[in-house]
Amino acid sequence: MLDILVIDNLAQLKCVSDPFRIKLLELLSENEKTGQQLADELNIPRAKIHYHLRELEKYGIIEMVKTEQKHSIIQKFYSPTAKQLLPSPDLLKFREEESKKEAFTFKLQLDNGDLNDFKKDLKKFLKKSSEKSGDEHYKITVIPSSEQ
Repeated sequence: MLDILVIDNLAQLKCVSDPFRIKLLELLSENEKTGQQLADELNIPRAKIHYHLRELEKYGIIEMVKTEQKHSIIQKFYSPTAKQLLPSPDLLKFREEESKKEAFTFKLQLDNGDLNDFKKDLKKFLKKSSEKSGDEHYKITVIPSSEQ
């Protein structure tokens, strides 16, 4: 499972904008489930569940992770493809000047010693890069992780 799935087209965004599909994603994030298990849990017809599962799978939001044969029926188990969904910064641009700006997010895991070295190197790089045009602006946020 990916940490982040970047939604990079409007069809994907529309697919995950449905509150019912968000509920399905919440349930699937707990553990992998079949369409029948979801239908039983939500007390909704299985056909409705399968329609939404097909749509989520078509756009790469969920994936079939395993199959099991129970009597003469093959059960398909689904799970989200990522822990988090984020729209691409390029997806909803409204003005031309906005398209020239680029946003980048990187997740790094560093110990305290490496973090200090990283900060120093980053400051040097930004100073060197900013001197070229003189009008660059940067915002860098370091968020300590509570996960170890």
